[in-house]
Amino acid sequence: MVITSKKLQENLGVSTKVADFFANERPVPADNLFWKNKRIYISAGFGFLTIPLIYDLVFKLGVSENDLLSDEHVSLMEFGFDKFMQYEHGLLSFPAFIGEMHNLMKNKIKQKNLADDLFALFMGEKPKHFEFETTHKALARSDSFLFTLVDLDVTDAWVKEFLPYWYAIARPILLLDDFKDLQTDRMKNEENTIIELGNDEKAMKAAYEMGIQDLKRLETINPKLSKYMMNLLKESLLYDYIQVDLD
Repeated sequence: MVITSKKLQENLGVSTKVADFFANERPVPADNLFWKNKRIYISAGFGFLTIPLIYDLVFKLGVSENDLLSDEHVSLMEFGFDKFMQYEHGLLSFPAFIGEMHNLMKNKIKQKNLADDLFALFMGEKPKHFEFETTHKALARSDSFLFTLVDLDVTDAWVKEFLPYWYAIARPILLLDDFKDLQTDRMKNEENTIIELGNDEKAMKAAYEMGIQDLKRLETINPKLSKYMMNLLKESLLYDYIQVDLD
């Protein structure tokens, strides 16, 4: 499915400028593992859609589009995604990945407390300034995206306001994957919120309700996206292997 600016705006509630930038203007980064073999910047699937969705969220919470869509800021995000994929593909060890991220962010960090907390979080240490998803490990696996914020000139108060909305998008996206991949994750013993919650009917209902509560929060700032994701979450309960456990 081609992701057009119009679809981003009409179906997902993304602002015109952010939608146009990522759907029409931004070229695919060269020699970047995240965009390997891609001819367009944004394709179907939340792995790519999360980019305009989060940029739009940051805009809706008061950061100017000029700052968000500057080449310097977007390029830093792209380089970070490349480093993360190198780690995912086993091309970097975890310590090497953290070292690469330190080098990448050097002299660019404007939100030092967030950067310090993220590096602490990924090293298994306790963050000092902000609250992150630590209750359910499977729902924290997208938090590396938060490194894309550390070069923005935002206050601690802004970060504290932003994080609940970040999770109101990130957690339901991860839950959608957890419902879709439940059979495979059971066999491979992969991280999955439903398995973490008990791997039974009660766990499925609890995971679903967590997603609904997050999307109710998201509805206050992006009702179109909330509605779109709520429909997908409801459809997740209709998978045959989910129905078997729910019956």
